[in-house]
Amino acid sequence: MATSTEVAVHAAHDKVDELAERNADTTESDIRYLAYGARLRTALRAATRYVAYTSDVGEAFRPVVPPWIVTAAYGVSWLYLSGDVAYESYKSYHRGPTPIEAANFSESSRIAIAAVQRATFQSIASMGLPALTIHTAVAQSRKAFRHATNPKIRTWGPTATGLAIVPILPFLFDHPVEHATDRAFDWIRQKLIERNQSKDQPAAQTDRKDL
Repeated sequence: MATSTEVAVHAAHDKVDELAERNADTTESDIRYLAYGARLRTALRAATRYVAYTSDVGEAFRPVVPPWIVTAAYGVSWLYLSGDVAYESYKSYHRGPTPIEAANFSESSRIAIAAVQRATFQSIASMGLPALTIHTAVAQSRKAFRHATNPKIRTWGPTATGLAIVPILPFLFDHPVEHATDRAFDWIRQKLIERNQSKDQPAAQTDRKDL
């Protein structure tokens, strides 16, 4: 039975074939909207990335809101991160193992490693480093705004400072943390493969002796 993805792919192929048969112009047909759809998808992905920083928005508002609101903001972020890890695990399962992974890891181990890798990235890039950055910025700006004569500036200045930093958080941390995480888990996988191979060697030698 065809999956919903396969049905969608076949439908898209049929539509392209239909347009090709009609010699449709790409700027005057449904093809034109495929480009817009791709851009919209990219925009939506970028927007959902900022859901992870809900906790940092809460951190920025810490000086002016009740503590439970900050806690709730952290809850939203952790909920997003849990869903993201689950989604990456599903993608890893759906994608299947590489030849090297198939030869050295069970399916459960392979998916578990992918899940832990994603969780590590998100915990550092989306929670740990951003929270430290926003908390430090708000704390330091409170000192800077402490002597402001305008009470509104004194109250909201630290929050505005924290909020101003939130949009640049992905650009600060995503790439370097992803690079470091990839290298670390590549090393871990290599060590696990070497350990598996070292276990297999004595067994192979024993089999040769028996022959």
